[in-house]
Amino acid sequence: MRALQFMFIFLLTIVLAACDNGFNQSTTEEAQSMSGAEVVFYDVGQGDSTLLRDQETTILIDTGRHDDPAVLEYLEADGVQDIDLLILTHPHADHIGQADVILENYDVEEVWMNGQEHTSATYERVIDAVLESEAAYEEPSPGDVATIGGFEFEVLNPYELTSNLNDGSLAMRVTYDGVSVLFTGDAEREAEENMMQQPELLNADVFHVGHHGSSTSNGEEFLQAVDPEVAIYSADVDSEYGHPHDKVVERFEDLGIELFGTAEHGEVYVIIQDGEWELFSER
Repeated sequence: MRALQFMFIFLLTIVLAACDNGFNQSTTEEAQSMSGAEVVFYDVGQGDSTLLRDQETTILIDTGRHDDPAVLEYLEADGVQDIDLLILTHPHADHIGQADVILENYDVEEVWMNGQEHTSATYERVIDAVLESEAAYEEPSPGDVATIGGFEFEVLNPYELTSNLNDGSLAMRVTYDGVSVLFTGDAEREAEENMMQQPELLNADVFHVGHHGSSTSNGEEFLQAVDPEVAIYSADVDSEYGHPHDKVVERFEDLGIELFGTAEHGEVYVIIQDGEWELFSER
């Protein structure tokens, strides 16, 4: 069992008091000097965006909402200059919303998508941006394994693409120095059941809560298979969708899984070093 230390905002408050942008600057300097890695769950409201990076590699999973450029501000504040891998889990606008802008303004080496088409204007802009960029393009499938820098990716979904865009979400377990984080996008119960065909691939130290904490995801048996020490959801304050749903919150409590969320805690940071990890939150 990896070490778990909940280091809350006390020290960070001191930094923030000294400088309006001190928190981002502090974490940027830490990323540049640390020998390990960080996973940053950005606070992009009712959307998703997560940064993974070490000294040499930068990976972005999803890009927030189409109507909120928050992720662009975070990337600039964190000193991101280029992106080795951009993963867009599925075509909904709260996950691919700023991907076209990122592709136009950053040197992106490779893009992963699930291959599912959509009719939205946001999706069309993103596809045009991918085609106009010099980025390589891949559509990973379950069973695929890839190493990007120090990060190992094991692809777990989608088994098939249907009219349910959520169930088509790219899902993957990402491991760095023995510490694993599971991402499932907005995958719902049917996709979770498919992934449970290989439950040994689901176990992770950290779980990015499925579908912003929706009750259509995060089934009890699925969570038991993941068996994380901590889970982190991405949702807006007073979410109009009721995310995270009360039943889901109770389910995490019943299973003894600590739950953090961007709505309550702002940005959430998982710092990985020497095979151990620590969790920090902005608030």
